[in-house]
Amino acid sequence: MLYHAHTLWLFTYSSHKDTVYPSVAFALSTALSRSIFPVPFTPARLPLPLLWAWLALLFFSLHNQHSPASILEDAINKPWRPLPAGRITPRQTRALLAAVYPVWLGASVYLGAIKPCLGLTVLTWYYCELGGGEQGGFARNALNALGYSCFFAGALQALAGPGEEVYAGKALAWLVVVSLIVFSMIHAQDFRDEEGDGLRGRTSVATTVGDRVARWMIVVAAVFWSVVVPAVLGLGVVVTLLLGGVAVVLSGYIIRHLGSRTLEKDVVLYKLFISWFMVTILSPLLQTSLDTVLEIL
Repeated sequence: MLYHAHTLWLFTYSSHKDTVYPSVAFALSTALSRSIFPVPFTPARLPLPLLWAWLALLFFSLHNQHSPASILEDAINKPWRPLPAGRITPRQTRALLAAVYPVWLGASVYLGAIKPCLGLTVLTWYYCELGGGEQGGFARNALNALGYSCFFAGALQALAGPGEEVYAGKALAWLVVVSLIVFSMIHAQDFRDEEGDGLRGRTSVATTVGDRVARWMIVVAAVFWSVVVPAVLGLGVVVTLLLGGVAVVLSGYIIRHLGSRTLEKDVVLYKLFISWFMVTILSPLLQTSLDTVLEIL
């Protein structure tokens, strides 16, 4: 039993920091920032965004990892994943996926997140089974942005509960902004995987516009969004400076290593991007917490 549980964990492990943690952070930060977003929730539902986001990731990962091309790519980039490691066969993976479907759909209905569930299901089929994931450049960024919007919307809806309207006004604008951030910057994850992508024949933003241009795009986007997000959310000076400071660290690292890239440096680049992204997602909660402290003082 522990062996099989560990296998499930390995299917999703590498994407926890990319997908699950940001989704949960988005849900909690949005719901707990009541002075910015009027999202209803009860404390008893606080664990549910984590449950929904992990089920969503498991569903996507099973679809995304069972094809021969995916196994070949993972043998280079992530050889510890269940299929290249020989823990499970492609046929067993498809059987597992068939068993996960009713759990995934049933949980989404129960938690009130059926719309994001259906949206992610369609995107997953297109991305993994119909060749959408083989599209390169900005098309892949767009698919990632749509996928993230489903993850974030589902996690927040799971926290709010069935029948609650959580996406209206500023909350909807915030979801759109975060999705646009993903579209403009998510190719930060592709630099570290170029060897496996090359074996698969998959192009990226870097191979479309050039490596240096792709990296400069992240620099410009980090600065741009560090100005736009505070304007959209009405953040104060302290949180704005924090967000801008992390953007400076990310941008400075990219500029410093433009002419000396290595796999290790690309891994650090992606970790810095995720750090900036998490600070961005948590900025409403940081502002609300700071306002509360100042009121007490």
